[in-house]
Parts: sequence; structure tokens; C-alpha cells
Amino acid sequence: MLTENPLDLNQTAYLCGGRRRAALVAVLALCHDRVIGVTGRQVTSRGADGSNQLERDVLSVIPPAGLQLDELLARVAVLPAMSELRASLVERGLISRWIPWLLTSRGRQVRRSLREHATGTFRVAAVGPRAIVAPELRRLFSGRDQATGVRRTAVSPPV
Repeated sequence: MLTENPLDLNQTAYLCGGRRRAALVAVLALCHDRVIGVTGRQVTSRGADGSNQLERDVLSVIPPAGLQLDELLARVAVLPAMSELRASLVERGLISRWIPWLLTSRGRQVRRSLREHATGTFRVAAVGPRAIVAPELRRLFSGRDQATGVRRTAVSPPV
């Protein structure tokens, strides 16, 4: 469908789940690359640099003492880089220019295809944290409390 110029990981996340999903995927990518560390729900930077502008912006939000994951995701979701992600999807004709959360017909078709066929990290971007393979990371990023298994409301999926 977009074979001539496929969506990158962050665009896929934004298209399929909005700002919160794009924030989650950016943080998860940094976690996988060991650029950030997560102890409990506390996120700390390990001093390395991100591989794209969104990842660098994520790192700039983390103070030296670290930050709770829920707070980090909330801050990342409102970064200017998210507006740039949205603009790139508007330019491709996948999201309405006038209504921020409304996908175009083509956008809905691409999202449906991504949810059905994406693999690996792109699957996480397409369907959310339930696609994370590692159980510890899945619980952490899905917002489930380790002890009770109850979903935390602060990490609820985007509307």
C-alpha cells in the first residue's frame, strides 16, 4: 500500500494509536537500545543519544534523577515532535488536516493493513503494548500493576 515510501516506526505508532502510542514506542525503542534504563517504574537516561529527533526529544525530557514512566509518557505525548509526526501523516493523506484524531479513508485502510500484517516492533506500534513479547516489558508498558495485575489509568490508550 505504501511500498514506495513506507511509514517509519513512529509514524506507524501515531497512525494506529495517536500521540500516546507514538510516545510508548519511542520510549520502548530507547529501552531496547539500552539508551534508557527502567527500574520499577523509574526511567533514567544512560547518557547515549537517540537515533531520531523524537528519541532525542524523549531523552531531553528525562532529568538526571530520572522520571516515572507514566509522567515520561505524558510529557513525550505533548512534545513538538508529535506535531511534526502528525503533519507528516497529514501530508501523506492519512490523517485529516482539520480534525486532529480523524483518519482519512486511506488512513483507515493503511491502519487496518498494519494491524493485520505488522511484525516485531512495528506490531507493537500497530496494536499497542499487548504485542510486546517480553512479559515484564508488556506489563510495564501496558500499565498493569506488577503486584495486582490491575491496569493503571495513567497509561491508558489514546482516544
